[in-house]
Amino acid sequence: MPRRPSYSRFIFETTETTRTFRHQRYINDYCVDCDTCVNVVHAHEPYSHHWLNGSSGANAISLGLEEKLLLKRIERERIETFLLCDESAVCRTNDFLLEAGMDAVPQLLRFLNYEASRLEVIVGFYVNVIRQRMYFESSAIYIDHYLDIEETVDMLFSMLLEKISNYVYLHHRVPLEACVIKRMKLIVKRHSNENLSSQADLPLQYRLKHDGRGPSLAKRKSIDHTFLMDSFLNYHGQRFGHFPASLQVNLYCFRICASSKELYAVPYLLRGQDTNKTPTYIIQTDVTGEFRGLHEIRNVRKFLKTDLQDRIVECRQCKAHFADRVQFALHRKIDCGRSFMAWQLGDADGPTKSAGIELHENCLPMPKKYFKYAWFGLINGN
Repeated sequence: MPRRPSYSRFIFETTETTRTFRHQRYINDYCVDCDTCVNVVHAHEPYSHHWLNGSSGANAISLGLEEKLLLKRIERERIETFLLCDESAVCRTNDFLLEAGMDAVPQLLRFLNYEASRLEVIVGFYVNVIRQRMYFESSAIYIDHYLDIEETVDMLFSMLLEKISNYVYLHHRVPLEACVIKRMKLIVKRHSNENLSSQADLPLQYRLKHDGRGPSLAKRKSIDHTFLMDSFLNYHGQRFGHFPASLQVNLYCFRICASSKELYAVPYLLRGQDTNKTPTYIIQTDVTGEFRGLHEIRNVRKFLKTDLQDRIVECRQCKAHFADRVQFALHRKIDCGRSFMAWQLGDADGPTKSAGIELHENCLPMPKKYFKYAWFGLINGN
């Protein structure tokens, strides 16, 4: 049977008095309405009012003075290596990996992304299998946008666990379930003030769509960008803010579905119906939700078009298959995992047991009231 596409879309339903935003997921022609994304405003209110309540909807974090001082200390003491430990007394490898991949690691990376232009990330797992202590580590990957963090972590975890599974089966003839993982390492280098392409202003999902081709600038209305920026800052986040009628532009913003974690772009302010002649921008924010600029979108239709998950892409190098273009792009960025490494640390029970123990005298415990998990930063020199 042919493979039916699955995809998401958003719609606005308008009555005489209300306008309702809905996020819908289609799976095998069956439509499911998302309960977490739906919201309602008055029919004549601007689109931006849909996004006034609650968080920014784009994984924004809140940093107080204490957290900012902690980040300054991490910079000052050149802390780039972080250890996450499972403090439970029983083996809970699956739960530990699930918590680390979905919550602990993305949360720490979002924190470290603050005021950084990009992150260089390596993930490592400490593995006990058949009385052997081992350490498996990924190659480095760059994260250029904070909205790429969760997708990147998911890819690194998946590929690293696949490598571990293949290794332990080849050398010990046991499945991955025979491994015990209670500790992991995260190496993060923060890069600032780099001359990155303007494409890095976009998350990877939209960089793949935004190839720069679109209507000629000559066909579009000229815009005073200083006036546009000042007007937006006076309007943004205000229920009764005023946006000058003379600015004929279309603005969009990013949202993340709280249930499915899907990223999509939605209208923020629409002033022109002719997309070929109306300047269109996506609103840029940092990881705390603070405004960082406007990125012009040339090919609006391509930018907003939903990617149908109905085409399987094969990696020419390793023959792996992907239905998601973002996952395939991340897979290529780490060269199919060819540079992933494995180290034998010693016998977990024998006379070489001590050889597999790492001692770190100077550690920085990360505050659990913010991070929730047992993270420790290794001060440079350990």
